[in-house]
Amino acid sequence: MISILNRILAILVTLAILVGAVVTIGVAIQAWPTSILLGWFEPQLQMAAEAPGATRVAIIAIAAIAVVGMVALLLTEILPLRESVVHTLSVTDKGIATIENDSLCLLSERTAETIHGVRDVRCYIRERQDGLRIRCNAHVALGSNLLEINPDMKAKVRESVQQLTGLTVARVDVKFKYHP
Repeated sequence: MISILNRILAILVTLAILVGAVVTIGVAIQAWPTSILLGWFEPQLQMAAEAPGATRVAIIAIAAIAVVGMVALLLTEILPLRESVVHTLSVTDKGIATIENDSLCLLSERTAETIHGVRDVRCYIRERQDGLRIRCNAHVALGSNLLEINPDMKAKVRESVQQLTGLTVARVDVKFKYHP
């Protein structure tokens, strides 16, 4: 409930700033009178309308940046948040077992990091009809033998995910980068 109220409050404040910035631009370029807001902020708008050339350009530029920022903030607040991908592990009459994609990525990354020479791994998982496709970006120690690490990493990641979750892994692709 508080999250919804926070989002509504953020949207209202963003709209107020957006309107203020648009009105400031309109008054600064002398398209609208300074009394457009029924006398509210008229002294400030009068200063924007009567500002010398360079100052007026700066006011317009700052207001334009505010417009772009507020539109971006509105879009992030209004558009629905991306829900995390959930994989179904089992369905029985007693319930459904699922696992989030982030957890599968974490499992894959920690498994890959146990291999000698691997420093850091970031994995991305997509579900396809033939099974999971795991893509790993691995930083390995300089001088590590990639011909040994590659099949070992693919096998361990595939085996770990399949054994611990029961999900089918169709492919494990690895992209290596040497790290000093």
